[in-house]
Amino acid sequence: MSTKSCSPTTCWSEPLDTRYLLHNLAARYPTCWTFAVDGLVGATPELLLERMGYEVRSRVLAGTVWPRGGHTAEQLAAELLASAKNRSEHAYAAESLAVRLRPFCSDLTVPDEPEVIRLRNVLHLATNVEGKLSESNATTGPATLLRMVAAVHPTAAVGGTPTDDAVLAIDELEGMDRGRYAGPVGWLDGSGNGEFAIALRCAQVEATATPGVGAGRGGGKVRLFAGCGIVPDSDPDLEVAEAEAKLLPIREALEGVR
Repeated sequence: MSTKSCSPTTCWSEPLDTRYLLHNLAARYPTCWTFAVDGLVGATPELLLERMGYEVRSRVLAGTVWPRGGHTAEQLAAELLASAKNRSEHAYAAESLAVRLRPFCSDLTVPDEPEVIRLRNVLHLATNVEGKLSESNATTGPATLLRMVAAVHPTAAVGGTPTDDAVLAIDELEGMDRGRYAGPVGWLDGSGNGEFAIALRCAQVEATATPGVGAGRGGGKVRLFAGCGIVPDSDPDLEVAEAEAKLLPIREALEGVR
């Protein structure tokens, strides 16, 4: 399994306040993790890792369908669950996360079957992984959140599998610099608890020097990101359509669609 990303660029004639994007994204995607870090703004549905005390969880997403005329949400969900291509893509992603997280845990629960989550623009296969952290491990060291994030990222969903070979192939073939796209984004408190999501459904706002506009509030160029998992059964035209569906949240946020 590999992944493919695209990155169209939109130029803005007026300074763009990133808070405008955040407000629109949060209003339309309240179940997602909305974020803004150094000009990268988005609303991602994928939780890489959350640690609270000795509990850790993740929500792995891979396998996608999108709204089409004449299909109800229930029909689309059934189609997604019945798709061998999407189920295979999802299994790669869930297994890659579990294999790397398991050494930190005394117990790790990975459901046998994925569920479907529904967003305004797409439906995803999802697996909620939950674990109990070990006190310490001679191989991994203490199960700090940052150490676990470094161990599990990139999952197959954004880096392909086997990871080392896939990442090299992506670097050679993808033809773009992802920047912060598909990287971990989140927070960490003084007790070691926190959340890191994967930076998806996002855009990089490139600031321009505008007199009278505060730092971080202006921008003249917005680079949008979207990507798809590529497996042997992938159809190029459908992968392009999937990427278009994944670009919709940022495009609509730019247009002020509510």
